[in-house]
Amino acid sequence: MKIHDEEKIKGCITKEICLSGRTLSEIERILGFHKGRLAKGMVVLALTRKPKANEFEFGGYTQVASHHFEENYGGVALDESKAKENIIKNVFKTHGPNRLVKVLPNIRHDLAMSDDHQYPPGLGVPQWNLTKEIEMKVVGIVNEYPDGRYYRR
Repeated sequence: MKIHDEEKIKGCITKEICLSGRTLSEIERILGFHKGRLAKGMVVLALTRKPKANEFEFGGYTQVASHHFEENYGGVALDESKAKENIIKNVFKTHGPNRLVKVLPNIRHDLAMSDDHQYPPGLGVPQWNLTKEIEMKVVGIVNEYPDGRYYRR
């Protein structure tokens, strides 16, 4: 992949502001990737449109890996459709420092490694899980591990 390439991808996304200016090793800790997951670099893709309500799930924060996240909302009744509508309207952005991005490690998910080892607790940035492929554009490529930095374009 190269800058400006367009792809359709699903999976966990976050706000770009949480990653901008950070090194690859910092991004591993922020997102909850095991040490060395970004050793061969990463590609950052920005969403070109906001996800629709039926295209994402709540993912909480990265200190709880998505395979452990439960949507029980602390026992509080929640109207999920209204909550998603509010997030789409007020939180999801496709421009500016809060735009939604996907980090695509050059080292892919390892089926031989347990999810708990592969995705340790991160430092707690918001995340959502795209359940359907969404249009994205490559906005960054960083390969210099561990100190290569991602800067928003």
